[in-house]
Amino acid sequence: MGLFDRIKTIVSGKANEAVDKWEDKNIEVVVKEEIRKMKDEYRQAKSAVNKSITLVKEVEAKRDDAKEEMEHWTNRAKQALEASKEDLARKALEKKQTAETNYNKYKEQAKARRKTADLHKKKLEDLRARIEEAEDKQDQLIAEAENAKATTEINETLSGLGKSSAAEDLDRLSSKVDKMKARAEASNELYDEIEKDDLESEFEELNKSGSVDDELAKLKAEMDKK
Repeated sequence: MGLFDRIKTIVSGKANEAVDKWEDKNIEVVVKEEIRKMKDEYRQAKSAVNKSITLVKEVEAKRDDAKEEMEHWTNRAKQALEASKEDLARKALEKKQTAETNYNKYKEQAKARRKTADLHKKKLEDLRARIEEAEDKQDQLIAEAENAKATTEINETLSGLGKSSAAEDLDRLSSKVDKMKARAEASNELYDEIEKDDLESEFEELNKSGSVDDELAKLKAEMDKK
């Protein structure tokens, strides 16, 4: 997993979130860094494989030497028997048996080490293939990541993510303008009512004044008759 196994527990979760956010913003850097790590692993693995192959060759050389020694002492035993020296032949055969024991031991070691070395070589080849695949897909991965990032940003913008969006602000302003218009209309109606009341008052005063004049004239006419 890397990054100290992305820490642990709750602190680990928070660290993961921070790392993920950083990776999202720096996808190209992350992809190239991962390929670099894979190449470092390849170099280390290649060194280990070389050591493994060296061990195989060393034990195979000991196996071959033991086999030659077996053949040598077998021939010596034959020579001793031809010379009627059975005791010498016996000693030669003892040497031959010791060499045979070593041969069988080294043979098994060589077989086991060769199997391990072949397994290491196979893993090394797989890693090299993965590196080549990663390098081939590097641009594609970066492009896909950037496209996904852009898509996410667009979707977040359209959804507003629970925040006041530009469209919501426009609706709010429109509502505010409607309220202002309503207040203006109410003000106009109030002014019209006030103006109407003033005009009615003037007519009432006019009527009231005419009525007083009539009564005054009537009173004067009555007094003149007397």
